[in-house]
Amino acid sequence: MKYRTLGKTGIKSSILGFGAMRLPLNSHNPEDVDKEETRKMIEYAIEKGINMFDTALLYHTADRSKPGVSETILGEYLNEYSDEVHLSTKMPSWNIDSWEYFDKTLNHQLEQFQTEQIELFFVHSIKDSYYSSIKEKGLYEFIDKAIDDGRIKHVGFSTHGSYELLEQVLSDYDKWEFVLTQINYLDNEINPGLKGLKKLRKLNIGTMIMEPLRGGQLARNQPLEIQEIFSKSKSQYTNIQWAFNYLWNMDEVNCVLSGMSNLQQLKENISLVDKFNKLTKEDKEILDEVKEKYKELKYIPCTGCNYCMPCPYGVNIPKCFYEYNMDKISDSENTSIQYKFHLHEDRKAHNCIKCGKCIESCPQSIDIPNELSTVVNHFGD
Repeated sequence: MKYRTLGKTGIKSSILGFGAMRLPLNSHNPEDVDKEETRKMIEYAIEKGINMFDTALLYHTADRSKPGVSETILGEYLNEYSDEVHLSTKMPSWNIDSWEYFDKTLNHQLEQFQTEQIELFFVHSIKDSYYSSIKEKGLYEFIDKAIDDGRIKHVGFSTHGSYELLEQVLSDYDKWEFVLTQINYLDNEINPGLKGLKKLRKLNIGTMIMEPLRGGQLARNQPLEIQEIFSKSKSQYTNIQWAFNYLWNMDEVNCVLSGMSNLQQLKENISLVDKFNKLTKEDKEILDEVKEKYKELKYIPCTGCNYCMPCPYGVNIPKCFYEYNMDKISDSENTSIQYKFHLHEDRKAHNCIKCGKCIESCPQSIDIPNELSTVVNHFGD
């Protein structure tokens, strides 16, 4: 395993981190986590040198108004390794409207982890649309209190927001020590992007990266046009190698978090650390060409994070977008059998009434009702 210093924290973090948003499941219920498989994965990760584990209050919940089970599981399994690993978690920024909420939620998270202090605490998913509101309600005063009373050791935030938002948040508070943003070889100009990474490095603020595979999109079978571009490379990397090598080649990147759903995925990702190579000039040109080709392909930029769920009218939004994307970028002339026959009628896109509840929850700022209409037009009622 390779390690890099996580900014001002001084922590030597493994360059591959264990993201606990997509743990293995026994059923379609996100709370029905396969605990035995998860334990095997955690033990194997630690054995191979991964020392950064990341979760959040709302990971693995069927109802985003209630805490998920991810924190509970990591708290139980990592407790015996507390001297060997670093654990980060997140409190939903959109709910921080009072000291009472912050205080009560933080205490709940401490109980989940069976500890008196959270080492790496994130304010989860700060967005342009409500940042000024949560700041005015006392966000920074709440954090200061929790740092002073010892419940938080290091503080950071995650965001899919604009570069301008990143600058504003950084200038408003001088205790930030690390930031989590989305970067991959397709998403390097939107949100804070590469410009944001350079800003963070200049300030010696640690950087964690989410969605390195874009919700798995960059790992699966890619369009024929994309495969043809990659085939020109002498390096002959796998899809996953391209994605991780792109990130690890940047000095600005300290840790790449990957949400792995089974032991085989974990083993494959860990093996990439040993295979990590510097990208050649030709490799970088190929990635630029791939990005331009993807821009020509029409698809919805959904990563499958499930923040938009549950839909009050039953629509399985991420599944609808996923099947649409696979249709649009595949070389098959047949529309998705998965959408037509395996997605229940009540869960399909035509059930959307455009209430708009999902829009505020989307970290990618997708106009979900409008895009669901696109899905309907593609597949039919």
